[in-house]
Parts: sequence; structure tokens; C-alpha cells
Amino acid sequence: MNVLSYPLRYLTLKDEDKHALFRRNGLAVFLVAAFLTLPFLLPGANYFGDDGFLDRFGSVAAVLTGFYVAALVGIASFPSSLGDLDDVMEVGKVFGRECDDDGNPVALTRRQYVCAMFGYLAFMCLSVSTAAVLLVVVTDVTKSSFLQALPDQWTSAAWFEKNFVWVVRAVFIGLLNLAIAHMIVTTFHGLYYLIERLYDKKPELLPKAECGSQSGPPNDTV
Repeated sequence: MNVLSYPLRYLTLKDEDKHALFRRNGLAVFLVAAFLTLPFLLPGANYFGDDGFLDRFGSVAAVLTGFYVAALVGIASFPSSLGDLDDVMEVGKVFGRECDDDGNPVALTRRQYVCAMFGYLAFMCLSVSTAAVLLVVVTDVTKSSFLQALPDQWTSAAWFEKNFVWVVRAVFIGLLNLAIAHMIVTTFHGLYYLIERLYDKKPELLPKAECGSQSGPPNDTV
């Protein structure tokens, strides 16, 4: 797999029902994307411009990249005894693309799963912050040069002026916000594992007390 796209291997992970893992919480991702998109379908809403939504979120994403990388380094360096990190996940198994000698998918350990998750999040944040810088810088130039490069009969058409640009802008905003929404929902999964699941250990039985052992101090003899 290409090194540049290796963090995207998280999108190839599957659950026990062989469903792509990125599809989970699909409704939540869609609702978050819709919540982020609807305000910017109104006239005058600043999404691509300077100090607009993408500009502000790009700054936040740049900061989050460092957080995700730090979390990735921390998880990779945690000792194996902490929460059975290197044991296969028993509840909610996750499978990668690798297969064993019998051709069955190999289940991931907690460490592998969380590292894949935060590697994907770091990649997405870096991509979003880079895209935000580029789009904010070129948005005004692109807007003017794009319209000037089109044939006159297109730019003079009332339908084009009222609908085409608005539709293209809405679709582009929706796709960007869909990626951002998936990043937000996946972040909550990562926080859940860092807070709760990562430290869970298998219950262990305490050693049985020997027969005839006394719990208190011996009695004084008279």
C-alpha cells in the first residue's frame, strides 16, 4: 500500500458482520454533516472566504493534528500490561485486510485498532487544514477566473447565474462537511477508547485461601 495513503487503511477495517467500519454511526455522521452544511446554503454565508468556517476549522484541525499524533505515540508506547493492549478484542472484534494461513481475516488487537484510528484522524486533520489554506487563498481568484473562462452564452443565462454556481457550491460544501463530520464522530470513538475501553482488563480470580488459615492474630495462651 502506498505510504501516503497508508493511514486510510482505517477505512478498510470491518466488523464481525463484514461491514465496513466507517459505515457505523452513519446516521450520526449524516446529521452532523447536515447541521454543518445547512447554514451555508443561505446567501451571504461565509464558508470559503477569509475568516469563514473553513478558515476557522482549518486552524482548529492544525492544532488537533498535534493532539492525534501525540495520542498515537502514547498508545504505541504503552506497556503491554496496561489493559491487555496486545490481546485481540473480544467484544466488537475488528478485522483488517490481512488473513491467516487458512484465509480467515485476522482480528486486530486494541493497540492496532486504536493506532489505526488515530493515524486516520491525524491524516484527515492534516489534509483538512492543508485544503483549508489552499481554498481560502484561491477562492476569490478562482471565483472570478472561472466565470470569465466560461462561454458568454453560459454566463449570461439566467438559469446558470441563479442555480449552477449555487448547486456546485452546495455539493462541494456538503462533501467537505461529510469528511469533517466523519472525523468528528470518529474522534468521539477515539476518546471513548482512551477514557474507557483501553484500560479494561480481563477479570482474574483471586487465589483461594488455604484451609485452616487464620485471618486475625493468634490468641494468647494462658
